[in-house]
Amino acid sequence: MLFLKIFIVGFLLIALPLKASKPLNVNAPLNKDLESVMFIGNSFYYNNSLHNHLGSLIKNDNSVGPLKRRSITINGSALSWHDVEGYLSNQNIGNFRIDSSNDNAYIESSDTSVDAVILMDCSLCPIHPDTQENFHSYVAKHSKTIRASNAEPMLFMSWPYKNKPNMIGDLRREFIKAANENDILLIPAGEAFYQFSQDHPEIDLYTSDLRHPSKEGTYLAAAVVFSTLYGRGTSGNLGMMNLDPSIALKIQKSVDATVQNFLNLTF
Repeated sequence: MLFLKIFIVGFLLIALPLKASKPLNVNAPLNKDLESVMFIGNSFYYNNSLHNHLGSLIKNDNSVGPLKRRSITINGSALSWHDVEGYLSNQNIGNFRIDSSNDNAYIESSDTSVDAVILMDCSLCPIHPDTQENFHSYVAKHSKTIRASNAEPMLFMSWPYKNKPNMIGDLRREFIKAANENDILLIPAGEAFYQFSQDHPEIDLYTSDLRHPSKEGTYLAAAVVFSTLYGRGTSGNLGMMNLDPSIALKIQKSVDATVQNFLNLTF
């Protein structure tokens, strides 16, 4: 009986979402009226188009306004590869779009300002001994650059590889450290990946390379961004990007629980 009690307690500790190892300095955007956001990172963003999944969630929640989304990515890139100052000073970025719903009309935009920038490093950079120092250095450098452009820096927490789930402990430690040292919002996508994979191993969040997100994984990451930016749950949101509705709902419920627990929020 004692063994059974220990087993049950141990299972619950694994299955339940974990709070941040240390209290986070920032648990919500400082700007409560975000109108535009820039994603800077790599293929973990553009695999299945995270910004489009986010747009679908936003479109299907009447309580939030529209959000311009720009994604600047380089495959396999670290934060040290990105000229963030150049991105923010280049007024040509975002000055037009092609409207596919209107016979591919060319539509100009006079407002190319950015309210927030979400940074993502390479998937191993925060914890690899050869790149960890650079991760912290460039989070600090880019955060200063972003603030100098009157935008809010944020940090996207990447996830452990499918075949290396124990990466989560090191990732959690380094991302929380970087977020707190720079007083920036941490978007806990990696935490949500880990928790969902523990609870629903039958739903694969990964592609065959065991690193990049499947469509389900991209949807989960987008749901984490939505919940973190807006402090709102996603459960019941009809923006499901053609996922099986039952799978989408499982993802939504898991994300809502993880974001609330990790960031100490209540939706």
